[in-house]
Amino acid sequence: MNIVNIAAILAFFIISGIVVAAPLPLQLIVNNDTMQCASFLPGDECMDCTPPDGWEILGPYGPCPEDYTLVTVRSNCQGFENERCCTKWHSGASGDCQNLVKNDLTRECAFVDDAANRTLLSGWMKMPENAASWLCPHDYNWTTLTGTIPAKVAQYGPVNVASVTNEADFLASLGNNVSGWTWLTQPGQSAAWTFYNLPTNRRLYIYLAPLVTRPSGNGGGSGYSTDVRITCETRTRNINSTVSLKNTHPEFQMPADTMGWGYQVIGYLMIPADKIPFDGKVKVTLTKSANAEHIAVNKECCTIEYV
Repeated sequence: MNIVNIAAILAFFIISGIVVAAPLPLQLIVNNDTMQCASFLPGDECMDCTPPDGWEILGPYGPCPEDYTLVTVRSNCQGFENERCCTKWHSGASGDCQNLVKNDLTRECAFVDDAANRTLLSGWMKMPENAASWLCPHDYNWTTLTGTIPAKVAQYGPVNVASVTNEADFLASLGNNVSGWTWLTQPGQSAAWTFYNLPTNRRLYIYLAPLVTRPSGNGGGSGYSTDVRITCETRTRNINSTVSLKNTHPEFQMPADTMGWGYQVIGYLMIPADKIPFDGKVKVTLTKSANAEHIAVNKECCTIEYV
């Protein structure tokens, strides 16, 4: 942004009847290699500017040195990311508003780190590509937005799949650990997954894909299904449901040791939108029932999916 552009912005605010914050004093910059000089505005409370390469600041604006030519140059300017500088009709030059997000339903604005690469909760909008201007309406309230969907949510077209990535958010009863799977073999043993920052305005589906076998000798057979109890913390109380985990290869059910082949099962449970906790935090607990099958769990075998 050069001195002409900045002056135009200041003139707009004056004509609009808006009180304009005073910019920093006008400076004179020179390029001794090209024997040129130019006017330079260091910025204001919303923008910081530095001279182009090869130019130096002489001081407050004055006459151009003898034999030097007066020219117009483009300064290197960087806006500040703060609320006032990204609010419509603010005084001063433009701020850095790339990480501004806004919600027209709640009439709120916020800053989100790396907004262009984040997936936002329903109702929140990020800066459109190639937008000429992106500011918060002056009658909106600023808030701290914590309900962004973290990077661990993968997108497959319109479907979002949230998974647990932190070890502390997956807890399982002590059991035999084989190849990254913890086996729940006794009734009452459990595993729990905690998810954060989920949307609170749509149905969520808990998907389970653990392993199941029925012990036979030193190993276990394939093709078995089983029932488990799923507990989910909701907005008002816990939901306790019996979920059937169906084997993906029931046609090959056999008691002989299959060395893990045919153990995969799947099942799901839906959480209604009006039951989701307001903070978007959902804890899912799987508890083994009093049946013959053993269940193996890990951090990745429980996901929450939604559109």
